[in-house]
Amino acid sequence: MSRYLVVAPPFPSHIYPTASVGLELERRGHEVAWVTYGEQQASVPAGARFYSLASSAPQGLVEDIQRQAGAPWLAGMKVFFEDVVAPLARDMLPGVEAAIDDFRPDALLVDQMALAGAFAARRRGLPWATSSTSCSLIADHFGPYPKVEAWLVDLFAGLQREAGLEPVRWPDRSPALVLLYTSRAYAGEGLEFPGHYRFVGPALGGRAEAVDFPWEALREGPKVFVSLGSLFAFRGERFFRIVREALADAPVQVVVSAPAGFLPDPPANFIVRPWVPLLQLLPKLDALVTHAGTTLTEGLLHGLPSVAAPIVHDQGSFAQKAVEAGAAVRVGFNRVTAPELRRAVFEVLENPSYRAAAQRLQTSFREAGGAPAAASALEALA
Repeated sequence: MSRYLVVAPPFPSHIYPTASVGLELERRGHEVAWVTYGEQQASVPAGARFYSLASSAPQGLVEDIQRQAGAPWLAGMKVFFEDVVAPLARDMLPGVEAAIDDFRPDALLVDQMALAGAFAARRRGLPWATSSTSCSLIADHFGPYPKVEAWLVDLFAGLQREAGLEPVRWPDRSPALVLLYTSRAYAGEGLEFPGHYRFVGPALGGRAEAVDFPWEALREGPKVFVSLGSLFAFRGERFFRIVREALADAPVQVVVSAPAGFLPDPPANFIVRPWVPLLQLLPKLDALVTHAGTTLTEGLLHGLPSVAAPIVHDQGSFAQKAVEAGAAVRVGFNRVTAPELRRAVFEVLENPSYRAAAQRLQTSFREAGGAPAAASALEALA
């Protein structure tokens, strides 16, 4: 049996898939441990071996992301890599190496945004795999922006030199195994990918969801879930007001995950909570309104069409892939009006083509194998 160390940034949506994969590895008799910041221990499986990185950095990093949540793509990407990814790489590396020394893993599973894990694996000569929750590896972000690509490559090179490593072009991608939590159908069947890229589909098991929710308040009829995720919700005060205006009198029930105070005195057909047990809720839903993060793919795993309102980073690519597949309607996060949003919601609810397209992607996600497929690939790596 083997030992696997999971290295993750302080973002729950990046940790959740590794929780599912880690549980599958443990079910097969392997040992798994996680190393990330202590604030995220609730995101890993209960009772898991956990190495806590003590630092005040994560809160500042989260605030940096939130501050740029509404910024244009290039500005948001610049702050994300310069003020989030790079400081994380420096801050996490000593703790990751200490965890390696104590746990003595046979291989590492490293989130794409946790460069310290990749650097530590290379410094110690250990095999490692990339856990990619983003859309960055299945979309051409830099084609129109060669100078932006050169800037990012140079930033990565500097970080590698600081770590005493000879720079490679893309240090966030393992040369041995890259796990992508989607399917080839979602990425685009005509695209070519390296042989070590494994499309395993969403991995959802293992997430702790002990959240109080008024299940008895759910009604018969169409139900729509609205969420802007855990990092970007606080920038959605205008958007949530538009949701209220668009759907307050609509013949649908609306479940909204929004910060406290953003939707005071919600309409009678609204349920508003700061956090919801999404995996338990998804089978009861008919459509999503989302910023097009991982919530969108989790919805597709349940055959649910979406209205996508991407905010920043790779969310536009997530949205565009779903639109191209016929499973979503895209609206502008900062520009959408209440009538436009209402039309979009009822388009995905009432036009059966969107549900059919979402179900086609659902089939492709299930066929990809999920956590068992990811675990098998990691067993071969170790």
